[in-house]
Amino acid sequence: MEINKETMKVEEINLIKDFKIALKDMEPYVKDPNFLIKGKPFVNFSLRPREAWANWLLCVVLRQLNGERITFAEDPYGDGFIVDKNTGRIIQTEHVSALENLFDELPKGEARIIKRINLKIEKGNEYAKNKWLVVFFDGAGIVYRNKIRENIKGRHNFEVVYCIGLLTSDKSGYSYAITEFKDSHGDKSISFKVEINNDFTDWEVSQIIE
Repeated sequence: MEINKETMKVEEINLIKDFKIALKDMEPYVKDPNFLIKGKPFVNFSLRPREAWANWLLCVVLRQLNGERITFAEDPYGDGFIVDKNTGRIIQTEHVSALENLFDELPKGEARIIKRINLKIEKGNEYAKNKWLVVFFDGAGIVYRNKIRENIKGRHNFEVVYCIGLLTSDKSGYSYAITEFKDSHGDKSISFKVEINNDFTDWEVSQIIE
């Protein structure tokens, strides 16, 4: 069925219904970073592994704040939809990768993230209109949120920019930081940590206070 993204309804798209099942399904892709760096779209879900994983991480934070009405869906036009099942609101996401790889040498720190955001800003205001930008990164080292916020504030037309970065990966599991940059927050940025146990059966979300 062909879907018109301007008039689509929640019941017309393939939603993630069970976040625990989705987490377990993502385990092999997360544990082998090559899948996240260069993985092709899933056969039965029109997203790349890194897009699906970043949307899962973002949504578990949003569900912590807003309840289980928040989920995500595949997107034949782009990088996934964030969906509010109660209101029917469907938000298109645009993703950009700042993951370590052998083909694109990236700077460290916040410069890595800003460089990738700039690629999307250069596409213009119409491209960004009504979308959320998701930057997925690792290997950046120390990142200063205030420097990202100051650099991008007022320069883009995305509704919000989310930066999702790997904090740790070891025998106890994985942890990620999810930071929201929104001009209406003024001089503040809000960050959360998602901790996933090593067998990918459960997770915890907490706010990072700095």
